[in-house]
Parts: sequence; structure tokens; C-alpha cells
Amino acid sequence: MKTPSGLLALNEAHWRDIACRLGSLAASAPSGALLTVTLPLGHGDTCNAGHDWLDRQPKAAEICYWSQADSGSHRLGLGRAVVCTSAGPARFTALQAAFNGIAQQWLHDAGGTDFQPFACIGFAFDDDSADVLPNAQLGVAAVVLDNYRGALRASFTTPVREAAGAVARWQALLAAEPGEPQRPVVGHLADPTLAQRAWQLRVDAALQAIANGEVHKLVLSRSRRLSLADDRVGAALLRRLLNQHRESTVFAMGTAKGLFCGATPERLLAFRDGKVQTDALAGTAWGEAELAVDKNLREQQLVVEAIRASLQPLCRTLDIPPAPTVMHLRELQHLHTPISGHTHAGVGIFDLLARLHPTPAVGGWPTAGAREWLRHHDERRPGWYGGGIGWIDRAGNGEIAVALRCGLITPGRIELSAGAGIVAGSTAAHEFDETEAKLGTMLAALRDADAGTQQTGTRG
Repeated sequence: MKTPSGLLALNEAHWRDIACRLGSLAASAPSGALLTVTLPLGHGDTCNAGHDWLDRQPKAAEICYWSQADSGSHRLGLGRAVVCTSAGPARFTALQAAFNGIAQQWLHDAGGTDFQPFACIGFAFDDDSADVLPNAQLGVAAVVLDNYRGALRASFTTPVREAAGAVARWQALLAAEPGEPQRPVVGHLADPTLAQRAWQLRVDAALQAIANGEVHKLVLSRSRRLSLADDRVGAALLRRLLNQHRESTVFAMGTAKGLFCGATPERLLAFRDGKVQTDALAGTAWGEAELAVDKNLREQQLVVEAIRASLQPLCRTLDIPPAPTVMHLRELQHLHTPISGHTHAGVGIFDLLARLHPTPAVGGWPTAGAREWLRHHDERRPGWYGGGIGWIDRAGNGEIAVALRCGLITPGRIELSAGAGIVAGSTAAHEFDETEAKLGTMLAALRDADAGTQQTGTRG
């Protein structure tokens, strides 16, 4: 069977090959096994394959997307083969147990490729928050389209108990037609003036807590709600984010209830073969000269020292540069300290995640006091804003980004989120302007997507 008008032009020979290899895996698989078959598809455009996929995004609600244009990595996952959710203080432990159970019985026919099947992970900032999305989720897509530096692969995954009907389900996912053209954002759902007054009051309260010695830093967030004439704007929005923010990680995770997406500059952690990498990203300004002020330098140092304290018990070596560099983004500049280390034997990605999240860059410092203050003052973070989103492969390697510069799309509307770090010396007006600039990442992409523009964005 040929896939009609689908994302990939797979012919009958491709599907016979996939079915045959799936049958071979299933024949010797234990009853709880997960089966993956990978099909090499030659080479394609290193930069724009992600665009092609998004142009043909099916109507299926369950998607995951991960793109780092500068490193030539694009991934689109469709449907779900397995999904696990959790919440509460032990949510990462629960997801780790679920992942270990999957990985131990995960059989893979790589088809001569170096592709590693993976699970997608996403989680909220706080462990007890409830929203449209699960508090924490780990899932394996049924179909994955992968482009790594021009090498194209398609992977197909199913539990062994559902192997008999798997090929038909995969064909249906790839054959789904795209939706109708997206219509524009039609307006704001909140008064910006009222938002600024509310922000002033919250910053005043945070500064008072800092002056009283309760905490040293608090990260406050704001949301902006926009109505949508058509909430099927996700593909166009992601395409524009790819064009405008090639230095960032562009991400999306969708469920039947909503699509969470954005373009984040910050990596929470990358882990591969015992080496961990993370980013300390804090001080924010419009120009480099502004970054050198005492407030920004102190804020950056808080984040660096917190990450050092989190990683030291897990690492046998740590490399922390003595001074930050400047990360240049489209809207703002940030102080950036790349941190790396080699972990002790037996340390895995979930151990690192539990220690690193949340960093002072998204919560505050000290961590416990900041989280308690935010809870007491009803800090609300839509979707997974301030949490994380990423992937973990079958071998336990992976990468998780901090979910920033993002929005949550639900029927009829999109809610955008941004935050700012409050320390001694902060002013409400300056930090409000900073959040406006951060919200601009998604607002600019929405405007361009709605206008149907196709020009390529620039770095910076």
C-alpha cells in the first residue's frame, strides 16, 4: 500500500520491508516488549527538512517536535506507542522507573542506521501544578521522522501486543491530510494596563521578601492570552520560530487537549556516555554594556553557584569557566556560562534532572524558599512553562531544554508566558519591559505565521 499524499512517499516495497522486519522482532519478543523498526531514507536538506514535515503536519493531536537548526537536528513524532504520566515530589523517580521498564524490553531493528529510538519527556515547573497538560509525561511516539545533518530516517514503534495492526496505524498517521490554512489571531483577552499594575504589586512583594532576607532571588512570570480564530496555527508558528530563532531549540508537545510549543535558548542538561553539559543563563539586557551592571552579574553568579552545588555530588570532574560570555539572541542578550562534567559511575539522566531542576534561573534562590514563596503568592505557569521538555534515548542519553519563550494553544486561544528574575536592585518597570521582550519571541512568530510570510529570519 502506498501512502497517499502523506508526509513520506513510502511505496509498497517499503511497507513490506517494515512489516517483515516487525514480524521478525515480534516472533522472539517477550510479552511486554516495545518494538521499533527504523527505515533509512537517504539524505535531504540539512536545514529545511523540518519545514517540509511541518507543512504536511497531520491533524493528529499527539505530536512531539524537536529542532536545533544550528546543529542540523530535526525530529517530528506522531501518535503514541507508550505514554506514562506522573505528579508530586516523586514524579521524576516514577518516570525513571517507567523508562527503565521500557528500555529493558525495547527491541530495535536499526536497518543499518545509527538511529537510537527515544522517549519524549515534558514536565511542569512545580510538581503539584495541574493544567491542560499532565504535570509530567514520558511518551514514545508511534512514528518518528528524524533528520540529523541530512541523514533521513523514519522509525515505527509499537507494543508487541499491538503488532498485528501496527502497520495500518502507521500508514494512517502518515496519510493524514493537513488542515485548512490558519486564520489570524483576533485579539487580546486581557487589559495590558491592568497586567502592568498587577506586575508592580508582585514585584514590590518580591523585593520586600528579598529585603527581609527570606530569599535572594525570585523569578516572577507573566502570561498574555490571545484569542485564535483557528487554533490549528501550530505548524505555521513552529515554522516561523525555526526561521527566526536558529540559535534556539524549537519544541512542541501536543495532546488531545492542547499544544505546548516555543523556542528556548536555554539547555537544562545534555547527557551522553557519562558526560553532562548544562547552561547557566541569567543576566538579561538589551545590550552588552547593560549586562555588566552589578545586578546582572550577581544574578548570574547565583545560578552558577547553584548549579555547581547541584552537580558536585554527582560528578567526579566539573568544568566551570571563571567568567560568563554573552549569548546574543534576537530580542535580548544574556550572560551565559557553559558548565560540563563527568559523572560518577551509575549516575543517569534522571538523577541529574532531579538535582538540576529548578535552577535559580527559573525559580529563584534558595530553591526551597523561592518555591514556597511562589506557591504562597499563587504563581501560575501555564502548561510546562519554566519546566522542561526533551528526549531520552534507549541507551539513557538525552537532552532536556528549559521550557521558555513558549505558548500553550488550546481551543480558541493561545497563552504566552515569560518571566524575569527579581533581585535586590530590580525595578518593576525594567523587569516588565524584559518580559515584554521575551513575549515578543512568540508574538513575532504569530504575526508572521498569520500573515503567511515566508521570509527567513535573522540571528541575533
